[in-house]
Amino acid sequence: MDHKIQLVIADDHEVYRDGLKSLLQKSKEFEVTGEAATGKQLISVCQEVNPDVVLTDIMMPVMDGIEAAAYLSEHMPKIRIVALSMFNQDNLILDMLNAGAGGYLIKNAHKNEIIEAVHSVYRNKPYYCTSTSHKLARLIGASQY
Repeated sequence: MDHKIQLVIADDHEVYRDGLKSLLQKSKEFEVTGEAATGKQLISVCQEVNPDVVLTDIMMPVMDGIEAAAYLSEHMPKIRIVALSMFNQDNLILDMLNAGAGGYLIKNAHKNEIIEAVHSVYRNKPYYCTSTSHKLARLIGASQY
Protein backbone atom coordinates (compact mmCIF):
# COMPACT_ATOMS: atom_id res chain seq x y z
CA MET A 1 0.00 0.00 0.00
CA ASP A 2 1.64 3.23 -1.16
CA HIS A 3 -0.87 5.53 0.50
CA LYS A 4 -0.96 5.48 4.29
CA ILE A 5 -4.45 5.79 5.70
CA GLN A 6 -4.53 9.17 7.44
CA LEU A 7 -6.29 9.02 10.82
CA VAL A 8 -7.58 11.41 13.45
CA ILE A 9 -8.37 10.12 16.94
CA ALA A 10 -10.93 11.88 19.13
CA ASP A 11 -11.36 10.94 22.79
CA ASP A 12 -11.48 13.04 25.94
CA HIS A 13 -9.18 10.57 27.73
CA GLU A 14 -5.60 11.35 26.75
CA VAL A 15 -4.27 7.98 27.92
CA TYR A 16 -6.74 6.16 25.64
CA ARG A 17 -5.81 8.42 22.68
CA ASP A 18 -2.11 7.80 23.31
CA GLY A 19 -2.60 4.03 23.49
CA LEU A 20 -4.69 3.93 20.32
CA LYS A 21 -2.19 6.14 18.51
CA SER A 22 0.68 3.89 19.57
CA LEU A 23 -1.20 0.79 18.42
CA LEU A 24 -2.11 2.23 15.02
CA GLN A 25 1.29 3.75 14.27
CA LYS A 26 2.96 0.35 14.75
CA SER A 27 1.41 -0.49 11.40
CA LYS A 28 3.10 1.02 8.36
CA GLU A 29 -0.34 1.42 6.74
CA PHE A 30 -1.56 4.15 9.09
CA GLU A 31 -0.51 7.65 10.00
CA VAL A 32 -2.19 9.48 12.87
CA THR A 33 -2.30 13.05 11.62
CA GLY A 34 -4.33 14.58 14.42
CA GLU A 35 -5.93 14.19 17.83
CA ALA A 36 -8.85 15.85 19.58
CA ALA A 37 -10.35 15.83 23.08
CA THR A 38 -13.77 17.23 22.10
CA GLY A 39 -16.11 17.05 19.14
CA LYS A 40 -15.44 20.71 18.43
CA GLN A 41 -11.69 20.08 18.31
CA LEU A 42 -12.33 17.06 16.08
CA ILE A 43 -14.04 19.25 13.48
CA SER A 44 -11.24 21.81 13.64
CA VAL A 45 -8.50 19.17 13.29
CA CYS A 46 -10.33 17.52 10.38
CA GLN A 47 -10.64 20.86 8.59
CA GLU A 48 -6.89 21.30 9.02
CA VAL A 49 -5.59 17.82 8.08
CA ASN A 50 -8.49 16.29 6.07
CA PRO A 51 -7.99 12.67 7.22
CA ASP A 52 -9.27 9.54 5.51
CA VAL A 53 -10.76 8.07 8.69
CA VAL A 54 -11.78 9.39 12.10
CA LEU A 55 -11.92 7.20 15.20
CA THR A 56 -14.14 9.00 17.69
CA ASP A 57 -15.56 8.52 21.13
CA ILE A 58 -19.22 9.44 21.62
CA MET A 59 -19.29 11.02 25.07
CA MET A 60 -16.95 14.02 24.99
CA PRO A 61 -17.25 17.51 26.49
CA VAL A 62 -18.19 20.67 24.57
CA MET A 63 -19.58 18.71 21.59
CA ASP A 64 -20.20 14.97 21.57
CA GLY A 65 -19.10 12.52 18.89
CA ILE A 66 -22.61 12.22 17.44
CA GLU A 67 -22.87 15.94 16.73
CA ALA A 68 -19.31 16.04 15.38
CA ALA A 69 -19.98 13.01 13.13
CA ALA A 70 -23.13 14.65 11.75
CA TYR A 71 -21.18 17.82 10.97
CA LEU A 72 -18.35 15.93 9.29
CA SER A 73 -20.77 13.79 7.27
CA GLU A 74 -22.51 16.88 5.96
CA HIS A 75 -19.52 19.17 5.39
CA MET A 76 -16.65 16.72 4.75
CA PRO A 77 -18.42 13.60 3.41
CA LYS A 78 -15.24 11.90 2.16
CA ILE A 79 -14.06 11.38 5.75
CA ARG A 80 -15.04 7.94 7.05
CA ILE A 81 -16.08 7.65 10.69
CA VAL A 82 -15.67 4.83 13.22
CA ALA A 83 -17.27 5.21 16.64
CA LEU A 84 -15.21 3.77 19.49
CA SER A 85 -17.28 3.89 22.65
CA MET A 86 -17.65 2.18 26.00
CA PHE A 87 -21.42 2.55 25.52
CA ASN A 88 -23.45 0.01 23.58
CA GLN A 89 -26.99 1.29 24.11
CA ASP A 90 -29.38 1.01 21.18
CA ASN A 91 -30.10 4.75 20.99
CA LEU A 92 -26.41 5.71 20.92
CA ILE A 93 -25.61 3.16 18.22
CA LEU A 94 -28.52 4.33 16.06
CA ASP A 95 -27.76 8.02 16.66
CA MET A 96 -24.12 7.51 15.68
CA LEU A 97 -24.99 5.54 12.55
CA ASN A 98 -27.63 8.11 11.57
CA ALA A 99 -24.97 10.81 12.04
CA GLY A 100 -22.85 9.08 9.41
CA ALA A 101 -20.59 6.63 11.21
CA GLY A 102 -19.66 3.67 9.05
CA GLY A 103 -18.41 1.62 11.96
CA TYR A 104 -19.14 1.08 15.63
CA LEU A 105 -16.83 -0.63 18.11
CA ILE A 106 -16.87 -1.06 21.85
CA LYS A 107 -13.67 0.24 23.46
CA ASN A 108 -12.67 -3.20 24.68
CA ALA A 109 -12.33 -4.33 21.05
CA HIS A 110 -9.24 -6.36 20.20
CA LYS A 111 -6.52 -4.43 18.37
CA ASN A 112 -7.03 -6.52 15.22
CA GLU A 113 -10.72 -5.61 15.21
CA ILE A 114 -9.88 -1.90 15.38
CA ILE A 115 -7.48 -2.28 12.45
CA GLU A 116 -10.07 -4.30 10.50
CA ALA A 117 -12.72 -1.63 11.17
CA VAL A 118 -10.44 1.14 9.86
CA HIS A 119 -9.72 -0.83 6.68
CA SER A 120 -13.39 -1.61 6.17
CA VAL A 121 -14.76 1.92 6.53
CA TYR A 122 -11.85 3.29 4.50
CA ARG A 123 -13.14 1.09 1.65
CA ASN A 124 -16.63 2.48 2.34
CA LYS A 125 -17.88 -0.79 3.84
CA PRO A 126 -19.63 -0.81 7.22
CA TYR A 127 -18.04 -2.49 10.22
CA TYR A 128 -19.70 -3.34 13.53
CA CYS A 129 -18.30 -5.28 16.45
CA THR A 130 -20.14 -8.50 17.27
CA SER A 131 -22.28 -7.08 20.08
CA THR A 132 -23.31 -4.12 17.92
CA SER A 133 -24.15 -6.43 15.00
CA HIS A 134 -26.40 -8.50 17.29
CA LYS A 135 -28.15 -5.37 18.54
CA LEU A 136 -28.71 -4.08 15.00
CA ALA A 137 -30.09 -7.45 13.88
CA ARG A 138 -32.47 -7.46 16.86
CA LEU A 139 -33.60 -3.89 16.15
CA ILE A 140 -34.20 -4.64 12.47
CA GLY A 141 -36.08 -7.81 13.37
CA ALA A 142 -38.28 -5.90 15.81
CA SER A 143 -39.09 -3.06 13.41
CA GLN A 144 -42.40 -2.83 11.56
CA TYR A 145 -42.29 -2.89 7.78
